[in-house]
Amino acid sequence: MALSFRRNGDGTFSITIPQAERQLLEQLIPQVRELIQERDQLAWRLSPNPYPQHEKAADQYAEMIGSDLEDKHLAALATVEETLDAKRLDEDQITAWMSAVNDVRLVIGTRLKVDEETEIDDYADDTEQSLFLTYSYLGLMLERIVMAVAGE
Repeated sequence: MALSFRRNGDGTFSITIPQAERQLLEQLIPQVRELIQERDQLAWRLSPNPYPQHEKAADQYAEMIGSDLEDKHLAALATVEETLDAKRLDEDQITAWMSAVNDVRLVIGTRLKVDEETEIDDYADDTEQSLFLTYSYLGLMLERIVMAVAGE
């Protein structure tokens, strides 16, 4: 069974995810949720400070958006958990998948300090190499979701 996301004629999306990858998402999503809720540094890219040099502006921005951004991230993660075994997704669900997969990938990338030139050989530790492979796989998954949404 190969990973696939495909737009259907009725506006839904067919999804096929191998069981091992589903189990991986089952493990990662609660971990990312916890990082978001605890406002852990590993999740900073999900709610970046748009005014790092201006404390007052940053405080005003944080007050203005409140928990809206955090709530959106958590809702997307919850949608993926609820639909992990689904064979079809609607438009809102596929959008949530796109968001959640990207969020998990960003958190892993932050943990690994990934940049455009990072390769697996940059990590000597088996755990970090495994995380990098997960990061790469999530990139592939995200690409397939985006292509399906675009109708490609």
